[in-house]
Amino acid sequence: MKSSMTMCGVLVFALMPVLIGCGEGPSNGRSVEQSPDGAVEILTVAEDGTVGHMEGKFLELVRRSDSKLVLVDSWASWCGPCRQLAPILEDLKKDWGDKIEIIKLDVDQNPAISRYLGINSIPDVRIFRSGTQIDGFVGLAPKAEIDSILKKHE
Repeated sequence: MKSSMTMCGVLVFALMPVLIGCGEGPSNGRSVEQSPDGAVEILTVAEDGTVGHMEGKFLELVRRSDSKLVLVDSWASWCGPCRQLAPILEDLKKDWGDKIEIIKLDVDQNPAISRYLGINSIPDVRIFRSGTQIDGFVGLAPKAEIDSILKKHE
């Protein structure tokens, strides 16, 4: 017997709640200076326009000395909304190219970083500049909305 319903951003399947965007969301001004480190994926775009994934280190990528925007997507492989957000972020990387870095932080593989950032539900997207959080959102958002958030920080 499967029962499903959505309430306040919580998807319930057979009595197992999955958080998909409930809560206050990320707080701006948080620095990653004291954050634990871990392996993450970086979205890349090849000359032919295909999106690839490289491995990198969280702190090295977020604590940039330049002013490039770094979008950190906290996700998990079992999260449906996270899987829906992935192609949207890939399209944004194609559109923005080298103007932004998009990092995929697997919360199951990086629990210490997730705790440090205060991630309570996924997908959780944070935008950083020079190692400090300047914006973010929790849950699935359309491409136009994310693009608008990025443009206000250009």
